[in-house]
Amino acid sequence: MRGKITKRKVDELQPGDRDVFLWDTELPGFGCKVTPKGGRIYVLQYSQAGRDRRITIGRHGIDLTAEQARVEAFRLRGLIAIGETPTGQATQRAEVITVAELGQRYLNEYAIPHKKPSGIAQDRRNLQNHVVPLMGKLRISAVERAEVARVMREVAAGKTAKDEKTKHQGRRIVRGGEIVANRVHALLSKMFALAEDWRLRPEGSNPCRGVKRYTEHKVERFLSADELARLGAALTSEAAHAVPMSPSEGRRGWRPPTGTRVASIAALRLLLLTGCRVGEVLSLRWENVNLERRLLLLSDSKTGAKPVFLSTAAAELIGTLPRMAGTEYVFPGDRPGKPIVSLRKSWKRVCKIAKIDALRLHDLRHSYASVGAADGLSLPVIGALLGHSQPATTARYAHLAASPLHEAADAIGARITAALDGKGRSEQATVAE
Repeated sequence: MRGKITKRKVDELQPGDRDVFLWDTELPGFGCKVTPKGGRIYVLQYSQAGRDRRITIGRHGIDLTAEQARVEAFRLRGLIAIGETPTGQATQRAEVITVAELGQRYLNEYAIPHKKPSGIAQDRRNLQNHVVPLMGKLRISAVERAEVARVMREVAAGKTAKDEKTKHQGRRIVRGGEIVANRVHALLSKMFALAEDWRLRPEGSNPCRGVKRYTEHKVERFLSADELARLGAALTSEAAHAVPMSPSEGRRGWRPPTGTRVASIAALRLLLLTGCRVGEVLSLRWENVNLERRLLLLSDSKTGAKPVFLSTAAAELIGTLPRMAGTEYVFPGDRPGKPIVSLRKSWKRVCKIAKIDALRLHDLRHSYASVGAADGLSLPVIGALLGHSQPATTARYAHLAASPLHEAADAIGARITAALDGKGRSEQATVAE
């Protein structure tokens, strides 16, 4: 359609199934494009060297007004007239915006509104520790596939790894490696995809596309029956609950367990009995607990709201926990009104008592699933218990569910072997008589 481009005309434009254009009747080539999602973008279409071209001037109401877009279009037509290749404001902005600035905008406009706190924290760490030191000063228009590949190689080689003292935390350890490099790749890929959406780079120019990621070998660790027995003994031992005296107390020995230490041991038992994630247990509130129905009704988790079905043992464990005044959390920490922050120290101590090495807290979740698979539970049932949103996530336990199939294969094999040995025929004859 055609008409004089004004703010009122642009605001009245309605989106369709595909891009809708309003071409100005006074300035040739000057137009406004309305995307199917309702975005309004000023453009200039022209011919140069026998080719038709179109450049983006800017977004209506965000980058410039209708009158400012007209002035910019007039300036660009002047450049075309003298044989120069014009550059729209979006491309000009890309010439001056750095990767560090793009990362900050990514955090403010995408990560913080859409991601969970743990995901935001991981993105911020990867930006501060790897992306900004290695490529933060580069203009985003200058970043190509080779630059992304270089950053991944250097992160994988540990160039950004460090172990330093800090004022508040005491010590900060930054690790590199191939898995970290893959996370950096994913972060950069999303940042540059958004840069295209924000008209800071041309469409289809994501420099992460085609850069090969490192192969990840997931290590699945499951507790054996013997390890489960040793872990159970360690969780009930006095050594797990007792608290060592500090040197400032003037003598060696042990003090009676604190409420936080007792709560930590109970949280570890609940992790094993439910297969929950650590954050789901530590953030558990009494309002989420329904012992009558044997359910934990989590309002938020990695995969959104979900129910956790409690076994009798898990329900009994929660039933023995006291409700502490002044806190809504099932596992209260040392700070008033706050939950336990970390189980790392308690877990390390329990593993030492049980003499179990190389076992992560998350491996308790794997062990919960492995016990169910070994008992013949179907993968969909295991996935429902764990709250998996994708069947592929549960498929990692498929090899553990082989015992029922082995039993079936043994039964069929025994029948066929008996028939081959002639035993099946004599048995049938005996039955006939």
